[in-house]
Amino acid sequence: MRPASGPALLSLRGRLGLRGRVILTFALGAALLSLVLSVAVFATSSEYLTGQRERSAERQTASHADFVRSVLYSSDASPALVLQSVDLPAGSVLFLEQAGTWSTSDPDGPPLPDEMLPSEPDAGNATVYVTVAGQSYIGVRMVLNDAGDHLYELSPVIELQSTLQILRITLASSALVTTAAGAAMGFWASRRVLRPLRDMAGAAARISGGDLDTRLVRSRDRDLDTITTSFNAMVDSLQRRIEHERRFFGDVSHELRTPLTTLVTSVSVLDRQRLDLPERSGRALDLISAELDHLRRLLDDLLALARSEAGLHPGDLEPVSVRTLLTHTLIRSKRSVDLLTVSTDDRVAARKLSLERALVNLMDNADRHGRGLVAVTVRRDGAYTAIDVDDTGPGVAPSDRERIFERFTTGRLGRRTAGGSGTGLGLALVTETVAAHGGTIGYSDRPGGGARFTMRLPRLLD
Repeated sequence: MRPASGPALLSLRGRLGLRGRVILTFALGAALLSLVLSVAVFATSSEYLTGQRERSAERQTASHADFVRSVLYSSDASPALVLQSVDLPAGSVLFLEQAGTWSTSDPDGPPLPDEMLPSEPDAGNATVYVTVAGQSYIGVRMVLNDAGDHLYELSPVIELQSTLQILRITLASSALVTTAAGAAMGFWASRRVLRPLRDMAGAAARISGGDLDTRLVRSRDRDLDTITTSFNAMVDSLQRRIEHERRFFGDVSHELRTPLTTLVTSVSVLDRQRLDLPERSGRALDLISAELDHLRRLLDDLLALARSEAGLHPGDLEPVSVRTLLTHTLIRSKRSVDLLTVSTDDRVAARKLSLERALVNLMDNADRHGRGLVAVTVRRDGAYTAIDVDDTGPGVAPSDRERIFERFTTGRLGRRTAGGSGTGLGLALVTETVAAHGGTIGYSDRPGGGARFTMRLPRLLD
């Protein structure tokens, strides 16, 4: 079973991402390594410096004891005078005990701490760390003679503490620098590790955008080469399947056009003899004529869709004025030019007939499902020219706003009206056409009610 912390760990992994986890791993590894090394270095250095300072203090006290012993027991000088004549380092203090009588080199200096006194009468030399009045000292006790006289010396350890503090700061700074270096190395390593994934993501994005000729470059790394080979093989298979479907739709559409033309011609001949037909036969003829018209439009849309999916050759594109294109489209589709509002006269690179057909499909969609086209607006949207096609219909439910651009999606999504239904390919054809021109198509609610379909096309720079 997964431990209780599993969901939290998965959530953290999700927030960090693969790159973040690699950087964090390197940083934590560097921090742990620098921490272990810093502790080891500080412990070793501290022990060495402390031992060295203790030995130095013991040698110093032994030297002072020899001097005191040679002067004190060979002259009539007072003990205090003898102690004051010793050349002591700054901050050091000497104490002398003779048969219970105490003398010091500095009457105004720190007192002798109890920790330095012998616990037994025959106790020998000793070295201890003591704190007097908030100041740390090394205290050394030396036996002067067999009578039990003792010399005590307090030596400050300010330099030792300062050295250890500098060492702490240096090691902490080194640990931080090492951690930062580990994070930087993790960032560099993550970029190298993720570069094949970025290349694969970029290739997948180009493929999804319609560039089926995209392939990954073979790698000299055997592990990566296996992934690259599999990816390229998958794309090859996908391309063959898509090309097969395109040829199938194109072939079927072309093959059906001839018999359909024959049927339409035959129905036209019968329609001219309509007055000679019984009433029931006339109604049947109307139904056949309507279905044939629907089938004809469906075949036209299929052929147009196949051409759009085949992509545009650069030689097919020409500079087109958006204002002129929309004006001609409205006139040819027998709609009022007054519906058009143009705030910018941009030009786009387009195959005029394909783009005009896509615009007609949007307008027909507004008339058929949106209770009538009410406005066509041209505006500038950054590096794009935006064309808004508005109607006053019921709009589209939020859950269906992506599906309406799929093939064979008709009025079943809530926009069926009394005006009839289309082939289900109109918006799909618009999507393919706009994508082939490097643009996008989207839906939004029209202010005041209704639907707004926005076609965005890359505008030509002046």
